[in-house]
Amino acid sequence: MTNSVVLVLINLMALPFYLRFLGMEAYGLIGFYATLQTILQVLDLGLAPTVSREIAHNAELGQQRRSASLLRTLGRVYLGVAVAIAALVALASSWIATHWLHAQTLPDATVAQAIALMGINLACRWPISLYHNALVGSHRLALSSAVSMTVNINAAITSVLVLAYGVRSIQVFFIVQACFGLLHAGVLRVVARRIVGERDAPADMSELRRVWGFSAWMGGIALTALCLTQIDKIVLSKVVPLGSFGQYMLAALVVSGVQVLAGPAFNTMYPKFSALLARGDMPSLRHLYASATRLYATALLALVFGLVFHAGALVMLWLDSAAIAATVAPIIAGLAIGSGLNSLMYFPYALQLASGQPRLAFTIGIALLALTLPLTVLLAIRFGALGGAIAWASVNVAYVLLGTWLTGRHVQDFAGWAWLRRDVAIPLLATLLPALLGAWICRTLAAGPWVAVGIGGIAAVAGMALGVAASFERREFRQLIAMALGRPAASP
Repeated sequence: MTNSVVLVLINLMALPFYLRFLGMEAYGLIGFYATLQTILQVLDLGLAPTVSREIAHNAELGQQRRSASLLRTLGRVYLGVAVAIAALVALASSWIATHWLHAQTLPDATVAQAIALMGINLACRWPISLYHNALVGSHRLALSSAVSMTVNINAAITSVLVLAYGVRSIQVFFIVQACFGLLHAGVLRVVARRIVGERDAPADMSELRRVWGFSAWMGGIALTALCLTQIDKIVLSKVVPLGSFGQYMLAALVVSGVQVLAGPAFNTMYPKFSALLARGDMPSLRHLYASATRLYATALLALVFGLVFHAGALVMLWLDSAAIAATVAPIIAGLAIGSGLNSLMYFPYALQLASGQPRLAFTIGIALLALTLPLTVLLAIRFGALGGAIAWASVNVAYVLLGTWLTGRHVQDFAGWAWLRRDVAIPLLATLLPALLGAWICRTLAAGPWVAVGIGGIAAVAGMALGVAASFERREFRQLIAMALGRPAASP
């Protein structure tokens, strides 16, 4: 989780400098790069999460050499895909600059050059997910996080210094980022191969064929997840001016703080669920699923409600612009609600994959996609950037209801409706009540931004304390923390 906190803080601290040195339209290009990066993840075909699952399983069965052979094989596959990505984006750069994005101050040639550099940047970073997931499967998430923090801190500092004292152009920004992306991938490759061991294991395409069935379903899931999470950005990049799209991406950056909890929770629980299922230890799985959800939901929802009720004050303190704060605050609230609901479903999703049922996750994604596309287009046309946020929140309400029902019916009964009533409802009420009280106090006192943020912080802490007190006995809470730190999971 420390890695996620640091990465979010880096982006939040660097953004005012990027706006100052590059402008809102150039930041819109940075936002488009983030969208493009997510879109191209579909080319992973589900191989990265498959590696995590395979390494966790093989470690339990004492088959580390098989893991090493799979990692070496996929390393070659990822290298070929990286080259293809750079070529594909370079070929499409002129068309995207002139026919898709709506730049009003940046020349088309500058936009096209920036997009071509995006392709190089993406290629340099492409293998990172493979080696990161190898370390996740080896229960070395902390090591991968340390590498990520070190590289990304230096990348942000270097980018700001180059823009401040060198050439202030979006092209230079992407060149610097590409160099650090290549460094990140190289370091993770060395570390992952050393941890997995058996570095003399040969590349073997039979290993790829062996995991292809699971990976193919994971690729389908990645495609549907891509559409679900990026439709708002794709539609808005076409419908609204580049400056307005930059504001939407600014709001998305603020809400990315939700991933401080969501990403690490999934990376921690997924291999643990896989290991417990491999051992057939169902009592420990049931206990871990329920207790970890309560702790996770308490922290997650406290953060979400803080963003919903105090987004304007946060942006005002951050960027010192009342106009930007007024514009992006409603967008942040909608995105925060949607992202909070989506993040709650990381636990059912991890259980589906650990149980070897990726088809269920794919089916849920297809059903949601049928709702997402028309809803996003209609609301974006009607309300602009705010419409994208409303669509994201609405779709994730449906996701919680549908996903929970199907997980309880087809995977494990303890993950169904009872999970929402028992393990989600209590943290929801415990964090919502202090948040509502804090918002009422701010409105009554007409509090300034500093006071509002302070009250919001106190409300969030109070909500977390209330949620933990209502959900756990002291012994159970200590046991859960021990599990999160990597100690053996025990039955209640």
